Amino acid sequence: MPREKKNSDDGSEPSDVSEPSGRSWLSKAKKFCKSEFFRENVSVPAGIVVVFLLFRFFVYDYYIVPSSSMVPTLLIGDMPLVEKWAYGYSRHSIWFSPNLFSGRIMFRKNLKRGEIIVFKAPEDEDINVIKRLIALPGDKISVLGGVISVNGAVAQLTFKGKMVYKDTNQRAFHELMLYEEKLPLSDAPLHTVAYNEFATESKANRFEEITVPEGYYFVMGDNRDFSKDSRCGLGMVPAENIMGRAICTIHSIDNGVKLWEPWLWIQNIRYDRIFKKLN
Repeated sequence: MPREKKNSDDGSEPSDVSEPSGRSWLSKAKKFCKSEFFRENVSVPAGIVVVFLLFRFFVYDYYIVPSSSMVPTLLIGDMPLVEKWAYGYSRHSIWFSPNLFSGRIMFRKNLKRGEIIVFKAPEDEDINVIKRLIALPGDKISVLGGVISVNGAVAQLTFKGKMVYKDTNQRAFHELMLYEEKLPLSDAPLHTVAYNEFATESKANRFEEITVPEGYYFVMGDNRDFSKDSRCGLGMVPAENIMGRAICTIHSIDNGVKLWEPWLWIQNIRYDRIFKKLN
């Protein structure tokens, strides 16, 4: 005899087959996403987070300067704003550098000598580095007595005075000689560099002429005698490692105060450095 169908308590049609657990979970998830609670409490904040992340990945981002290698242009605790779109994109444009593609996309090769760039360290791609771009692929670059020469043209240095600053560990004080520098073959604005007057004949400042290979860039820190750069220790920067161009500082904290210590900000913020244009 055929089985008699029994109505369920809620009046719905009975089912001889129970819904698989996977589909049950999926249907509940879909129902939750359509709920008023999701629209009001989840979707809007999640959308804001997604827009914020996309903005930082592809438009502008910021970094905190951890060392003194760019003194006096950038101080420890400065937060430069970086144009991510300026030179196109590589996998390093995204946090954690996922292996989604190789090389650069939308790359116009429009980097200019004298610009300040942010990139991944060639020997350790977990580290962000900020330096000044000195020479382009194919350039002949040398440094003699601290003076840069590019393709036979020599940088112009004009003495400005002295400054005292704390080192990376915020312990020792150093006196530096400041010079206004005009880079050779560059239409970039004048900028200030620093030298230790006793180190102008150091190995880093006696760099024999080389030709920058295709696909690489030669960078230096503005704190010439306290910088690990393309002259020594860092090497030349592959085009793929470049993340963007630094244009200004949007925040600056003194005395080694960390970004996650807001209770110490007020008395340590360098207000004169906020939104300072970088030359």
